[in-house]
Amino acid sequence: MAKKIGRPLSALALLVVAGLALAGVRRWQWSHRPDRILAELSAAPAPASQPAVLAERLARATSLVRDPSRTLEGVEQLGRLYHANGFRREAEACWRLLRREQPAEARWAYLLADLRRTDSDYIEFGALLGETVRLAPNYSPAWLQLANFQLKQGQLADAERCYRQRLALVPADPYAQLGLARVALQTSRPDEARRQVEQLLRDAPQFSSGHNLYAEMLASAGDAEGARKQRWLGRETGRFRDADDPWLDGLRDACFAYDRLLVLATMDQQAGRGDRGKSLLERAISLEPENPAAYEALGGLYRSLGDNVAAKEAFETGLRLATAKPDPMYYVKLSETYRQLKQPAEALRVAQQGLTRVGDQLELFDALGVAFADLNRQDEAIAAFRAVLARNPNDSNSNFNLGMSLLVLGRQDEAHAAFERALVQQPTFLKALSLLGRWEMEAGHLDKALTYLQPLYDSHPEIQEARQMLIQWCLRAGAAAEKAGDPAAAEAYYRKGLGVDADQAELQVGLGVLYLTHGRAGDALSPLEAFHRLRPGDPQSALFLGQVYLQTGRLAEARQVLTEGEQLARRLGQDSTAGLFREILNGP
Repeated sequence: MAKKIGRPLSALALLVVAGLALAGVRRWQWSHRPDRILAELSAAPAPASQPAVLAERLARATSLVRDPSRTLEGVEQLGRLYHANGFRREAEACWRLLRREQPAEARWAYLLADLRRTDSDYIEFGALLGETVRLAPNYSPAWLQLANFQLKQGQLADAERCYRQRLALVPADPYAQLGLARVALQTSRPDEARRQVEQLLRDAPQFSSGHNLYAEMLASAGDAEGARKQRWLGRETGRFRDADDPWLDGLRDACFAYDRLLVLATMDQQAGRGDRGKSLLERAISLEPENPAAYEALGGLYRSLGDNVAAKEAFETGLRLATAKPDPMYYVKLSETYRQLKQPAEALRVAQQGLTRVGDQLELFDALGVAFADLNRQDEAIAAFRAVLARNPNDSNSNFNLGMSLLVLGRQDEAHAAFERALVQQPTFLKALSLLGRWEMEAGHLDKALTYLQPLYDSHPEIQEARQMLIQWCLRAGAAAEKAGDPAAAEAYYRKGLGVDADQAELQVGLGVLYLTHGRAGDALSPLEAFHRLRPGDPQSALFLGQVYLQTGRLAEARQVLTEGEQLARRLGQDSTAGLFREILNGP
């Protein structure tokens, strides 16, 4: 029987078959050219002074290159090791080779772009990012990198398009929203920029750069108080950190360069990712266990994480290993750690040891004085602080610490003078401003107190104590102004405090009652509604609000609030207050 002949292949099918055949030929060619590949890579100089573990991994990757079935895998491993450990030319040779042989793989262009950026070759950097997004349109970090690059180059329309592509891939992404706000500002669309950054902060309230940009916008619009609040939020929400980037972040696992690991760990700690930095420091210690530098960094990281026991162990190990004269701050940090552990005798021992080993360093004398003060050996503490001040009369820390010891001994005038000197070199020195502001406020010197409390708040609005002290000053100043018969000044003081924190019940009721007593029931409505919202369990809040509602003609709301207030007062056993409610309710 004759064999049937099928239909001839279509032109498309022929192309597919031909492509598969060519791919097979290419694989066959690769499987027979590892020596050629190694020869090509050897054109880049071999890295020198590599740690043993890195040398071993490089050798292992090179053996893969020699395996005809795993040649490209070996080239990739070599590229990762070179890139992660700072051997840029060698890494570039690997990425260029892989990019040529695997032109459809986006990672090679992206990793090569990172090297070009490091070498400030921005023309090829931009071209490689463009290639990356073409090959991997769903890899969002590449769109963000390209958008940021275009924004810096002034290519605003292209940047906006790339930011929107990033936003489509990562909804509510704060990095893309920040970029779009910046583009809108640079293209004279301030209203759109404001809407964009406000949306950003609703989506990501912990994104510090959003608060900082918003502060700039508010300051330009003349809203100084709003700008100050946003700057505070920018500081409180932490340092900016780069967006996650799996292709670049994955290189960290291949890093075995001691100094580079320390830098990466420091960056993680500053960005609030100390746990990740911890593993990097531990790897650095495994590479050079006798090098004290990583132990100092690890101790500082543990302190930032609140683990003072681990910090102490890390500092002590590093000092034990230090053969050369250590940095005096090593001893200072260990002494401070012992203080945190409530071991002042050990803190004193470490400071004395540091002075013996390192010499007469001012930081160590200060640590010595603080340890003496903790042990209530105030005369010896004062002598240590004066040793610092003999060489640096306006040193902020030592003057403040001297003042504290003088206070303990009852020498108030000398203490006050020392606190004042603490502000000479550092006018925004937190501890001195706080203490002097409180001192003058408690003495009733409100004008003098403000000279400390205002700069305290302006420079440290992220500190709860700074806000609370300024609020307390506003309450006292408002009450004093009312007593002096100056309602305009009292209003200004209460409003100043509410600018710091609108949820301060005492300020709201102070302002509301001020308005009520001066016949301004309409103005009293907003603060007394806020007071009632903030203190729903206080019958006084219902009493004040009910009266405002009566005076403004809102009778049904007045009856409801006053009735609820009377019931609350009776439950709390406040019979006289309940009687006031009943008297108002039964009134004409």
